[in-house]
Amino acid sequence: MTQMTSESVLWLAPPQHLPHDLATLREAVNRPDRHPALPDHRRLPERDPREAAFDEYFAVSRCACTPAPLLIDALDDTLATVRAFSRNPDGSLTEPDLDLAAHAAGLTPRAGVSEPRTQATVRQRWIQGHRLFFALTQATVLALRHALRAPSPAGSALGLESAAHFLRASASALRITASFDARDYHDTVRPSMAPPQAPRGFSGLWSADHRVLVQSLREWGLAAPGRSSILRPAHRRLVEVLTDVHHAHVGVCSRFVGSGPSLLRGAEPGVQVLDRLCRRRRIALDAALADRPAQLPDARNENLPLRH
Repeated sequence: MTQMTSESVLWLAPPQHLPHDLATLREAVNRPDRHPALPDHRRLPERDPREAAFDEYFAVSRCACTPAPLLIDALDDTLATVRAFSRNPDGSLTEPDLDLAAHAAGLTPRAGVSEPRTQATVRQRWIQGHRLFFALTQATVLALRHALRAPSPAGSALGLESAAHFLRASASALRITASFDARDYHDTVRPSMAPPQAPRGFSGLWSADHRVLVQSLREWGLAAPGRSSILRPAHRRLVEVLTDVHHAHVGVCSRFVGSGPSLLRGAEPGVQVLDRLCRRRRIALDAALADRPAQLPDARNENLPLRH
């Protein structure tokens, strides 16, 4: 596979290794070993070849290092880069939810990144926007794990509210990622995700991070009916925000692909597939909200993230 980007590597832990406590993430902000050495021999062996190809395209590498410092560094780096793509002429953010996500992770905006990068290329937006999406996806997984395992309703509510912040920022990342002309997508981006530049069927289905996010959402959807009624408002907000992310995702697909086929599914329109999967995911969470048994889709068909 020919890697599309020459960007520096973004290091992330395998998502199944993420911790279960938001305090672990926030404590990592000030850890003296927050920026660990990342020798090649610490890369994880025997990875799924499709997940490895997906990571390679976006210059993501996995490491067996302590997950929380890796994730904090990834959030800090990707947020700083994408903020620079999303500023108005007066310096204000076009997507202020990025700063809310930073706050939820215990980060403060970096100094010296206030100047807009007006010369960002299509490739930079596509790669960097996705990398932010991956980091926010991992943060959402961690927050959902916190909600599931917190010993009190207040702790679970904190996890749900934090997950909502990270998901709102994920919708922002999708919009920023796609802030270029459809012609540029068809001329530059889409060919890079098709043979011979990338393996046939290249798809967000191959993302390890989003696969684990879907599992975490499903776990919360099953657990929520048995939780305290105090959590219902936070759960409802989570459902609403997830719907916003899906709308943003469908909007990107509709803008660039329209009624055309996805790279993975061939003749089936990409927007149609994505919309169906989005509705299934909401059903899993809505069922819990309404005290009905969760109607869960087949996991084999329910792991599609960014679909191009």
